[in-house]
Amino acid sequence: MEYEKIILDLLMRVKELEEKVEQLSKEKKNNSKKQPGIAEIREYIIGLKQKAAEDGLPYIVLKANDIHKAMELKSRMPAVCSAMKQCMNMGDIVLHKTASGFSSTFEIQYTI
Repeated sequence: MEYEKIILDLLMRVKELEEKVEQLSKEKKNNSKKQPGIAEIREYIIGLKQKAAEDGLPYIVLKANDIHKAMELKSRMPAVCSAMKQCMNMGDIVLHKTASGFSSTFEIQYTI
């Protein structure tokens, strides 16, 4: 048998596989999307409030789940609820909350 030829062939295959793995790793890093933090979520909420003011609305009701979906977040419900609470002013009303305070059904009516 030609052991040297077989070994060289195997080494070439290993090298090709290593290159493919490296390429896939780079693609995964490029495709991974960083989740917005509380600051970005607050900015989004403030933008919604500003739009409501421009439209002449007296108030706007925001639900955590709606914000989570609109921003295409993944597993960021506590951050959304925290941002919502941080955006509250005098006169704003919590319409729905749960024991944890970080539920998708958490809802606030913001006075404009």
